[in-house]
Amino acid sequence: MRGSDRRKFLKATGAAITTVSLAGCGGDGGGGDGGGDGGSDGGGGDGESTGDGGGDGGSTGDGGGDGGGNSLDKIGMTAYVRGGSWITAYIEAARFYAEDQGIELDVRPNQQSAQKQVSDIREFANSDHDAILVGVWQTGAAEGAINQAIQGGTPVFATNADTSSSEIPLYVGFSNYDGGASSAEQMLEALEQQYPDKDTWRVLNVRGVQGNQSANQRSQGFLDVMAEQDRVEVVQTLNGEYARDVAQSTTQEWIQANGRVDGIYSGNLSMGLGVVGGLRNLDMLASRGEEGHICLTQMDGSPEVNPLVGDGTIDAAVDQPNYFYNPIAMYYMREYVESGMDDSVIPEVGSEVTSDQLTIESGQHKGVELWSEPIWEPGIMREQNGHPWFRTNSVVITQENYDQPFLWGNVWG
Repeated sequence: MRGSDRRKFLKATGAAITTVSLAGCGGDGGGGDGGGDGGSDGGGGDGESTGDGGGDGGSTGDGGGDGGGNSLDKIGMTAYVRGGSWITAYIEAARFYAEDQGIELDVRPNQQSAQKQVSDIREFANSDHDAILVGVWQTGAAEGAINQAIQGGTPVFATNADTSSSEIPLYVGFSNYDGGASSAEQMLEALEQQYPDKDTWRVLNVRGVQGNQSANQRSQGFLDVMAEQDRVEVVQTLNGEYARDVAQSTTQEWIQANGRVDGIYSGNLSMGLGVVGGLRNLDMLASRGEEGHICLTQMDGSPEVNPLVGDGTIDAAVDQPNYFYNPIAMYYMREYVESGMDDSVIPEVGSEVTSDQLTIESGQHKGVELWSEPIWEPGIMREQNGHPWFRTNSVVITQENYDQPFLWGNVWG
């Protein structure tokens, strides 16, 4: 039975499957590395939501198909859509790419509710959507609904935040652990340049919410690299709770009680901006190369972070190619649907994907030629939660590239 016929058959006969009640909607079910947005201060959903990060859903594009045939005409997307410019870039890029490709994209905010996300997935699966795109709100909560949709003939792809379902054809996102490790490497370079004659560098680690999956990975990636260095002493790990004000007050109080350090790593953009504010309050903020400069590296760029990298306040920020996540997923989603749900169109685990094998067509949006620079490459195919993971590269923001148009913070600022 061809994939399109199988989808039609399963949708006609499998309605009962999707009426099964779903357990596990309360709390994070674990789930591994990858994804996570930038923070509440212009960043995304790791902190409190602020501002309107992507509209109220609705359709874009001119595809409008009825789900019949081996074609990708209509996609249902459920994701967190409020929280600042990071999540706006993530959602809006999906809208732009779908419109360029003639695909109707039906975006529904999950309203920070796992139950709402489950309900939307079920509704997509029972209607005329050819496929479903999810940015999971709670890792394990939507697994049952996702599996039911797939069993009913509607493929589900994940981006940014992974699902614990082993059934999905592909997850697209970067690695939080690798991002933390890259931030540590940038810290070591900055310390060597700023304090070449010191025997020991004293460093603070400002991490996100205790127990949060992405916060754990970002912190551990940093700590593992530092643990291999004889000249580094991580004197304290502080819980900045993914919040600017908390990171500012916590860092400021610690330095007042314990003295200055040589470097501070922050696990997201909100906490990084909080650290900058705390040092400013202590009259300890100096640019790189100046006397008294405290080396600062962090996860995430943003419209506010990038200029601080440019003037040397922050030494480096490790950023995500967030506006590529959904276009990459939709590229492979189309291949998958039009092949009749053939797994062979998904790159094999263990392989490396470059722009020679995967071209996301650029388009004029937001005053730039969006997707023209393949900052996602190379994509390394890994396995996570029993399914393929397209692990995108991360982007290191420095004084050499802080103003480049390929950085999301310079497009959505």
